[in-house]
Amino acid sequence: MLCAVMVCAGLLLAACGPSFDASGYVKAALDSTVHGESAEYVKIVDITAEEAQQEYDDVLDSMVEEISSLGLSDELNSKYRTLFADLLKQTDYTVLEATKTEDSYEVPVEIKPITNVFNGLMDDVETKMTEYSSEILNGNMDVPSEEEITEYAGQMVYDLLAERVANIEYGDAQTVTVTVEPDDDGVYSVPEDDIEDLVTTMIDMGDLLG
Repeated sequence: MLCAVMVCAGLLLAACGPSFDASGYVKAALDSTVHGESAEYVKIVDITAEEAQQEYDDVLDSMVEEISSLGLSDELNSKYRTLFADLLKQTDYTVLEATKTEDSYEVPVEIKPITNVFNGLMDDVETKMTEYSSEILNGNMDVPSEEEITEYAGQMVYDLLAERVANIEYGDAQTVTVTVEPDDDGVYSVPEDDIEDLVTTMIDMGDLLG
């Protein structure tokens, strides 16, 4: 999920022009990619609002792609997509003033990382699944089909995540500095490693990292 977001973001961060506001560009790109707010982004990169929306939708689709492959119901997949959109909207970042170098810009981004959504998640999942298995083995419920087990597990993980997303906790502010550099055609972009640093700082993936 995390890698998918980074790949999508890497494709989005591109702009050009004779008078270039690197900080404004990074903020607009993050606002569009992460928060789904594209008004400034479409001006800077000269795309339509529909294209920006599609790029944001692609990010959400990428986040839910692995979950969708498990065979969950369409309703539950849709709930996950909405949940991830809510999670992204709660990311807290402030783009600070850029510093011009010889042929690029250094843009500091102050981030308050979301710390509680994925940390400890797998332990909670294991506990819930153990309880579920015990209920079956003890004859307290009918033996479910494979599809029913998958849907139960998917709903259970969703419920755990939804409770955490509804009660977001942030860590101490951290500053990640990204480089905005032009290619041979003067088109600016942010290296993928810098995007990875931004994303992994915004949301602590805890047990799921890597």
